[in-house]
Amino acid sequence: MGRRESGMLVALVLVLLILSTLVGTQAPDDREDPRASTFLTSTGGLQALYWTLEEVKVPVARRTAPLVDAGGTDSLPRALAIISPAEQPTPAEMHALAEHVRGGGTLVFAVSPWGTAGPAYDTLGLDVSRLSGAVGGDFGEGVAATARPHRWTEGTGTVKGFRRGFDDSSRVVRERRATVLLEAGGKPVAIAYKMGRGRVVAFSDARPLTNERLRTSGAAPLFARAAAELAAGGPLTFDEYHHGFQGDGSVWKALRRFLGEHPAGHASLQLFAVLLLLMLAAGRRFGAPLPPPPARRRSPLEHVEALAGAYRQAGAKRTARRLLVAGMARRLGKRAPADEAGAAELLGRMATASPVGRDAAAALQTEWKRGTDAELVSVARRVDDLLDEVKR
Repeated sequence: MGRRESGMLVALVLVLLILSTLVGTQAPDDREDPRASTFLTSTGGLQALYWTLEEVKVPVARRTAPLVDAGGTDSLPRALAIISPAEQPTPAEMHALAEHVRGGGTLVFAVSPWGTAGPAYDTLGLDVSRLSGAVGGDFGEGVAATARPHRWTEGTGTVKGFRRGFDDSSRVVRERRATVLLEAGGKPVAIAYKMGRGRVVAFSDARPLTNERLRTSGAAPLFARAAAELAAGGPLTFDEYHHGFQGDGSVWKALRRFLGEHPAGHASLQLFAVLLLLMLAAGRRFGAPLPPPPARRRSPLEHVEALAGAYRQAGAKRTARRLLVAGMARRLGKRAPADEAGAAELLGRMATASPVGRDAAAALQTEWKRGTDAELVSVARRVDDLLDEVKR
């Protein structure tokens, strides 16, 4: 593969990495997103709650990994909040979470409108149904809940917006293990209870906590007091994995998700395969390689010009002129002159008495008489002309 093909391959890989990173980190268009996520500013999001907790100095964090991973229950945070999950935790996840809570952990749970039954509700002992006074059904305005006396509800009269409540058939309600924090329509809508050595706080509806309702519902003080106590100096970690926010920031994992799950990733993978095949085809050698061109040798004239330049710089033009004439004399079978006077005499005889080459000898003699003003290249040319004419 040539340098050009290698450069194209590297550029394509970089483009894929950039695209996957942008897809994994870009802010979602959440204006109509109903998920109760702390990443979202939509009416149903929880970013206002997250910022409120930060403002009142309650440590908060986010988790984008499943509840069961390679780290087991040891990787679970001490205080975890699962608020109206868009995707229900699996039975294995709820089993791990229950063991974690029984060992001393804390869970804050809010019911999801997309499903009020399943492993989470079975594990936590909760049965949920619509409140009779809620206008518009499960997705309506809801009703106001009355606060029961508790340190977390101090100063709170009512909390608005509940559409569902916990039924008396709920195991924790039936066994009278739950402390009722809020009640509406004769049903508890916010409760706290022990599970082993840990604690669970459950809300029958997440709507009072959403961006749309938090300012007017009256739920913020109750939730902030509970979060501060339950976290016990550590962060209250919001589960984002079950809202669809997954990953740990790894570029390679983002690339795998981009290529495997995103439509643009599928197209990029196909384009990558096509370009790779084209580069392999372009880099394949058809036949034996061409031999390298022969080294270019310097022409005699170039050699003379180079020598002339060297003699000129060294101030030895007279010596060079004499050596040119001496070489000519030897090639013609004559005795080489020992000095400039001998060279002038030889040229004079050839210009007047030589049977052949008189014209060339006369031209050489004329150039010779110019002395150091004559160019060595011109002298060399006249010598070549004379030799060609004599040997003809």
